[in-house]
Amino acid sequence: MKTQHKLLSRQIKRFIGNPETLPPQWEELLFAVDEAYQQRDDDVYLLEHAMDVLSEEFSEKRNKVRWLSRFPDENPHPVMRISSEGSLYYANPASQILLKTFNMETKKEVPSNWKYIVEITLQKKKNETIEMEVGQHFYSFTFSPVADQGYVNIYGYDITGRKRAENYLLDHNNVLGSLAAGSELQMVLDQLCRNMEKYTDGLKGSILLLDKSGKYLHYGSAPNLPQSYIKATHKVYIGENQGSCGTAAYLKKTIIAEDISKDLRWAQYKDIPLAHELKACWSTPIMDVAGTVLGTFALYYHEPRKPIKEELELIKSSANIAALAIHKHSAQDELKNYAAELERSNKELSDFAYIASHDLQEPLRKISIFSDRVLEVKNSYNETQRGYLERMGKAANRMQTLIEDLLKLSQVTTKGEPFKTVDMGKIALEVIDDLDAKLQTTQGKVTLGKLPRIEADPFQMRQLLQNLIENALKYHKENTSPLVIIDSSFAIKKGWTINVKDNGIGLNEKFAERIFIPLERLHGISAYEGTGIGLAICKKIISRHGGTISVKSQEGQGATFTFTLPETQSPIH
Repeated sequence: MKTQHKLLSRQIKRFIGNPETLPPQWEELLFAVDEAYQQRDDDVYLLEHAMDVLSEEFSEKRNKVRWLSRFPDENPHPVMRISSEGSLYYANPASQILLKTFNMETKKEVPSNWKYIVEITLQKKKNETIEMEVGQHFYSFTFSPVADQGYVNIYGYDITGRKRAENYLLDHNNVLGSLAAGSELQMVLDQLCRNMEKYTDGLKGSILLLDKSGKYLHYGSAPNLPQSYIKATHKVYIGENQGSCGTAAYLKKTIIAEDISKDLRWAQYKDIPLAHELKACWSTPIMDVAGTVLGTFALYYHEPRKPIKEELELIKSSANIAALAIHKHSAQDELKNYAAELERSNKELSDFAYIASHDLQEPLRKISIFSDRVLEVKNSYNETQRGYLERMGKAANRMQTLIEDLLKLSQVTTKGEPFKTVDMGKIALEVIDDLDAKLQTTQGKVTLGKLPRIEADPFQMRQLLQNLIENALKYHKENTSPLVIIDSSFAIKKGWTINVKDNGIGLNEKFAERIFIPLERLHGISAYEGTGIGLAICKKIISRHGGTISVKSQEGQGATFTFTLPETQSPIH
């Protein structure tokens, strides 16, 4: 066998073996191929492209050999030739869809856009590949120049499947964008159904959601199903033989009813879909990461058939996005419920604060007043009786102070003022002025370093510094005048750090966390007055402002309370 085409010989050797051992019946075929291309060697491009396409489409050597024998007229993909003047020389039968779409005829001039690409290809003398939408299909066209002969061979390949996948992915990304932007669940589910219908032939989508009872499914979206069908199937119970969706939710797997009229799972309900020309239904469960069923994603068809692989993949990917949307919606509902519960709790706390500030304190004030009046009556009681009355009065006063402190603690968040720029140095000077009497009594001194200007609640900053300075004055050493030093520093990550250092009795650092707990005391009431709530109020104020507070100390060596505050407050605070 002789052939002048090296490419053809190479392909024959690759797929068949040695051409010399080729069966005699192939001689005529190869001779015909050789004759078809011997006039112009440049036409070998045509055969080369055909074989490239075939090698992508078929993996079996036998199939590849059969495709080698085909002429352009038999090629299932479009093959055309356009002259340098823009005249259509040749178009194989597979090109008819192009001729019809672009109104082209052989031996006539092609549209200007085709003519332009031909000119560019001949100028560059190299292949040009473009993608083009043709009706409901997408094609990739390779323009291959044969410059010395003055024409361009055009080889088309249907890439509809790939383009649809790309567009479907883009639409899915748009759905995810809507989800991230906080779109309503209904809108997201409708988008998913319409996307499925857009990329499948004649299918109608529906998404069913699990009812709170967990016993049945109800419609979340079905934009193109007949309203009468939706009304007739508004509740789909979960269980075996409950149609495609009820069974899919029950078994937690995809259910394919190729023919509803013959499918046992539809036996009880088939008359409803059949009356609406719905003859096939495929459903897959929508589940979260824990495997809990959230609903189902289903597709209906007007004729009995089963889904192709691509359709099943689309259903699965859509069901996954639906799961994200449903889960986010549930989380938002839980958040709304939590917010409502928090509002209710705050209302109860506010009511308690009112009771504490009025109803509880009034009896205590009366006890205190009457005990003082009784004690004013001279020579009416012995020492024991007078002691009881004094203790009763002191207990009532302590109880009243405790209630007042608890009220302050509860109001740190609920009664806080709006944040604004405050000068901590100015506030510290005002607090020191307010504490002048205690400073004189204890012979104490407060030294101020440079303090910052920050965004904060002015009243609570005053409360914070007053509690910390009073704490330092209270727990001073005997026969030692208390000294309090307040300074600050700034770090980009932490914000402002403010230190309140004293020379008092200090504490064991194993109690460093306990002292910020309400009503926790390291010393008895007889040794130091107080309710054990002052530092708890400080911590709550700091937390409201997005900061932290801690203490470093040793017994007998004083203590340093350190708290951090941001320079500016974020909206969540």
